[in-house]
Amino acid sequence: MDYRQDVEKFLIYEEYLIAATVDAYSALPHPLAYAASFSHISRELDLINLGNCSVANASLPLSDTKAKLPNPSINLALKYVVLGRGTQNYSCPALNASSDLKATIKPIATGAAATLFDASCLASRSGALLHQLPAMLSNVPLGSISFIAALLGQGTKSTDLIIGQHYFNAGGDPVFDLSLSGSDSWIVAKKDAAVSAPVTEPSDNQSGNVPWLKLGHKDGCNIQEVYRVVTSQGDPPSMCTGQNETFQVAYAAEYWFYG
Repeated sequence: MDYRQDVEKFLIYEEYLIAATVDAYSALPHPLAYAASFSHISRELDLINLGNCSVANASLPLSDTKAKLPNPSINLALKYVVLGRGTQNYSCPALNASSDLKATIKPIATGAAATLFDASCLASRSGALLHQLPAMLSNVPLGSISFIAALLGQGTKSTDLIIGQHYFNAGGDPVFDLSLSGSDSWIVAKKDAAVSAPVTEPSDNQSGNVPWLKLGHKDGCNIQEVYRVVTSQGDPPSMCTGQNETFQVAYAAEYWFYG
């Protein structure tokens, strides 16, 4: 019993140490802070070699927002934790619309698309390290999918980390397809609740963070509820001035799946 308590104390101390280190990086100029954060995360992942990827002890970070999302339904169990990297998609009036008109109209959300990377092992081992990754991944170009997989593979020693995709169907519903994991898990979801993301200080080139969500079941297999948490970027400009008729904003987030 004493040994287990010592291990638990060490893990708690380690997570506080990681969080404090990243807070220190945030005071650096953005390019330098990004590089320092990447180097730190890479070193931490090198130290993790996970053999047991049970998510039974992973903790959904619902207390990090001012208003709290509802808890998962009591009859459900956590199935997957993934990192999504993609775009939030928006529309504005046609290009020939007047500047005065565009200055009065807010962009309209038209959906999202993202690649889903398995983060279940990391969630089971170090929630503090997991929660650092969306902010870093939202700055990685979309074409660098192999880089993201290689980075996450440092901790899991796995090469099969792309396990699914997220998109919106023709009816405008969010879809999460996890078939690349080898399972038949998927869900067509509906929004049950939303809260504002914690306030961060974006750089000149970054957008605000999209809200945290709880999504319920509309159709699917093995998945009943989905949480989008620890979001990074994805918010549109406040008005349509200077925007194309359709445009995308990069984002990253954690998705937690319950079934």
